[in-house]
Amino acid sequence: MRSRRAGLVLSILLAAAACGPTPPPPATFPALVWPSPPEPARVRYIGSLSRPEDIEAPKSWLGRVWEVIAGREEIRLQRPYGLAADGTGRVYVADSAARVIHIFDLQARKYSAIKQMGRRPFKTPIGVAVAPDGSVYVSDSELRLVGVFDRSGKLLREFGQDLLRPTGLAVSPTGDRVYVVDTLAHHVAIFDPAGRRLGTIGQRGAGAAGFNYPTNVSVDRAGVIYVADTMNFQVKIFAADGRPRGHFGRHGDGSGDFAQPKGIALDSEGHVYVVEGIHDVLQIFDLRGQFLLGIGATGPAPGNFWLPTGLHIDGQDRIYVADSYNNRVQMFQYLRGLP
Repeated sequence: MRSRRAGLVLSILLAAAACGPTPPPPATFPALVWPSPPEPARVRYIGSLSRPEDIEAPKSWLGRVWEVIAGREEIRLQRPYGLAADGTGRVYVADSAARVIHIFDLQARKYSAIKQMGRRPFKTPIGVAVAPDGSVYVSDSELRLVGVFDRSGKLLREFGQDLLRPTGLAVSPTGDRVYVVDTLAHHVAIFDPAGRRLGTIGQRGAGAAGFNYPTNVSVDRAGVIYVADTMNFQVKIFAADGRPRGHFGRHGDGSGDFAQPKGIALDSEGHVYVVEGIHDVLQIFDLRGQFLLGIGATGPAPGNFWLPTGLHIDGQDRIYVADSYNNRVQMFQYLRGLP
């Protein structure tokens, strides 16, 4: 009788453990918006990513106990750089220090990773871009290659064996052109999806088509190309056919100035966002290069940065910033209404 009762109690405890306690409510934080009130808010902070637990569903008590017993590899962002989102909730993060492409699936609340380019481990993955067909392009500056992966992480092909230092990536809206910043060659190489080289944009110099260690590239919905010309302290703009269309920016430490422009992206209304890597700020400009708004300062708090690098804006105007030395990706929402 006593053993039957003990067995019943044990069954009840196991069932309770399997169900687990009611998960705590999500952490809350004060609303962070830019510009500050009483001005109308144009950008809102919505969260950050630094480890799989930031998106995964809460585990039951028994599940947590099992992880302690079995052990689980602790995964955290180390030096995030390139960023891309595919429109289905998947955020891809190139982590150059961890040598991995982290994949945060915000809708499915699952984490996965790509660790190799075929049979070779990544060495220094820098850039990542998602094509309209869902294929994922990754540049590795040390392997000096660009790899193309499917959604499962399988390598489909690789190209760019003649590149010197591939860094930033972008894919045209139609998917027929892939733009690869070759930082040491001081130009942007153009490939088709099969990896055949179609041409280049720019050369070393300071003119309309001149580059000095460019790092990142973005393409708007009309196919216009925007390049962070890092050591010329400018943004260079080119038509879809590669002809120069203008530039803006100057060296300095004031609002709208550049000391080390890195990530670059555009929102749905055509504003140009540029990550300033030295002064730890995200700056927003209109298409004429007029400064509109600055976000952030140096520090670890939400909305602040420490040597940020990559930048991506998805189709819903969510803004992703690789906050490299804070070991996280910060997420913002453009609320529309800038001039």
